[in-house]
Amino acid sequence: MGHKIKKKGGDMRHHLFVAMLVCCLFYSLFGMAEANKKKEIVLLNWSEYMDPELLQQFEKKTGIHVREVNFETDETRDELLTRTGGKGFDLFVVSGERVQSYVNRKWLARLDTRLLPNTKHIAPRWITAYPDLEKFAVPIFWGTLGIGYRTDLVADNITKWQQLLQPAEKLRQRIVMEKESRDLMGVAMKIQGHTWNHYEEAAIEQAEKLLMAQKPFVRAYGYPSLDKTSGLVTGEVWMAMLYNGDAISLKELEPRIDYVVPEEGTMLWVDCLVVLESSPRKAMAYAFIDFLHEPDNAAQLAHHLHYATVNQAAELLLKPEHKNNPVIYPPDAILKRSEFLIKPPPQIDRRFKEILRGLLNESIPQ
Repeated sequence: MGHKIKKKGGDMRHHLFVAMLVCCLFYSLFGMAEANKKKEIVLLNWSEYMDPELLQQFEKKTGIHVREVNFETDETRDELLTRTGGKGFDLFVVSGERVQSYVNRKWLARLDTRLLPNTKHIAPRWITAYPDLEKFAVPIFWGTLGIGYRTDLVADNITKWQQLLQPAEKLRQRIVMEKESRDLMGVAMKIQGHTWNHYEEAAIEQAEKLLMAQKPFVRAYGYPSLDKTSGLVTGEVWMAMLYNGDAISLKELEPRIDYVVPEEGTMLWVDCLVVLESSPRKAMAYAFIDFLHEPDNAAQLAHHLHYATVNQAAELLLKPEHKNNPVIYPPDAILKRSEFLIKPPPQIDRRFKEILRGLLNESIPQ
């Protein structure tokens, strides 16, 4: 989500897939041996989705170094794991709706709860949000997806997904859209009056038309960077699909950035940590997950990333400005019109990815 994150060149961070693949193949060949020489685990993660200070604290406490490898989208992470068989990595971040498919592929290790005593602090609603989470995944954050925009450049009061997908003429080449087929199609479903998880063919065809009609207004498909070079900060980008915590991070850099959950509703995401079955360092991976769920550490990570923690004990330690921020903890009115993402059937998933390739002008593999 899930999510988070992440990002690519120009206005986006240069996480080119080819470079990532080469990097991951390197880890596959050499990473395991190197990690075994010293106490080290390899975490496959969204960029900017961890607190470096906590990594230092964990290494000081345990002697285990956490090496991060970043990915840009759920789809590129899945490609990397498929090509390497997961070898060279120990654990990764994944949204809850994808866990079951990884279990079916036999990629994930069953949780050793004896090594995860701090998971007792996780609110039950997040553990039971999706199948197999309790046995194979440890939830860590939850949040919403919405619209981030510059209030000084977009004069209109932004309240609907329709204003993003069917934008005013002045927004031509001023929009950044995610490069996640599932989220793009979800937005297109919402403005048709459907649920995020609607799969009827007629609605899919209409969603494709809506996204193709929006394309001339899109500056880039990817995700805004979260530093001062971000197009939303510099003013090159006026509107973008954005996760709630990232919107807060950008608003700290540019106060005229605002965030809204559109009135048509949105999806709720739950991010989890999972351990790879192929990892020879499972105990160290579990030690890191448990460390992150120590209440003090979970609160510190939530503050750093501006997201809602699933850790009930950590919630008691949150600063009032964090706990009472409606962007981080949405009011019931928003939650009632939001829904958990459901992974679509394989044939629908392929159809969504074909539409994304069309938007990106990429050839479709035969």
